[in-house]
Amino acid sequence: MIFLAVDVVFIFLYAIFGILKVLGLAPEIPSLQLNADTGLASVWNYGKLMISIGALSLIWLRLRSGTLLILLGLFMFLLLDDYYELHDMLARALGERISFEPLDGLHPQNRGELFVYSAILAIAAPLLWLAVRDVQPASRTFVGALAVGILMIGMFGVAVDVLHGVIDALLGGVSDLVSKIFNRLMTIIEDGGEMVAMTFSAWLCLVGLSERRIA
Repeated sequence: MIFLAVDVVFIFLYAIFGILKVLGLAPEIPSLQLNADTGLASVWNYGKLMISIGALSLIWLRLRSGTLLILLGLFMFLLLDDYYELHDMLARALGERISFEPLDGLHPQNRGELFVYSAILAIAAPLLWLAVRDVQPASRTFVGALAVGILMIGMFGVAVDVLHGVIDALLGGVSDLVSKIFNRLMTIIEDGGEMVAMTFSAWLCLVGLSERRIA
């Protein structure tokens, strides 16, 4: 699949240039950073989210399904959140203002992310449950798989992101080289995994657009 091949190329280039940078053989290239908001990988992710939204919109126009509206709304939120960094802004604002003893050792950004992501999950999980519960039998596999795709995007973009911040805080005393290697690997898992999950979701949406039974 072409989409997945592009993902692999971005992940491979990020890993290779990370090795070259550590060896002092090449500088960092901002446009090839997986986690750079203006990098090519981010632009690629925006494109896949827009493809998903476009395909789901066309399916909804054909079938007028409430289930599809729920999924469409979630994908639109993912695009807006990714582009405008809504959760990052809220996390920064909350992290500086809240205090919870077991989390006081975390960076304020990570502390805020835990609260923001918990709120997002509390809203998204019931919506996904409603989407899967109310779907017609002919579309249950499609909607269930797409719900899994959305959860995968959340797992890599949210859960792994928080885990990265927590472990990074715990490794504060390690050498600079170990820290750089760890952060590079976690970025590959986090942003690379999110990228592949978006590809999976976009592919499902395109398949759904071509499948007349989706309802």
